[in-house]
Amino acid sequence: MLTEQQEGLVAQETNKYIAKASQLYQRSFPIISIQFNLTGHTIGMYKHINNEQVIRYNAAIFAKYFKENIRDTVPHEVAHYIVDILYVRKKVRPHGPEWQAVMANFEADNSRTAHYDLSDIPKRQYSTIPYVCGCQQHQLGIRRHNKVLKRRIHYYCRECGDVLQAV
Repeated sequence: MLTEQQEGLVAQETNKYIAKASQLYQRSFPIISIQFNLTGHTIGMYKHINNEQVIRYNAAIFAKYFKENIRDTVPHEVAHYIVDILYVRKKVRPHGPEWQAVMANFEADNSRTAHYDLSDIPKRQYSTIPYVCGCQQHQLGIRRHNKVLKRRIHYYCRECGDVLQAV
């Protein structure tokens, strides 16, 4: 896990990029909440829910690849925040041209994913529901299962073409 000093450095770097954006775009971007409570294999996440903006980082992955995440993940998540503020209520793709432009202004790598060995980082296990068709059994994730129940969506077998039915 991250030490308090490392968390402070991550927060400092995050705020540095927010200040850089304020200079680049000639407007003030407020400092937002930073949390280190992300789990699984996601390294960072920007969220805007009910007028609350937060950047969440995965402390376990940051601890394992600290320098790389300071260099890559911090500007990546701040860029999501900046795009959210600049393009309020406009549909922009998460890693579209607007986000890429902010990353270019940050002089940061605009890769969408990192390629780290995360085999020792626990990954969340999702429950599945068994479904059958004419030729085999399938496992649908809980989200797809709920779509079948609530929205009357049908999923089909790629082999035989039959509608999948819950067991």
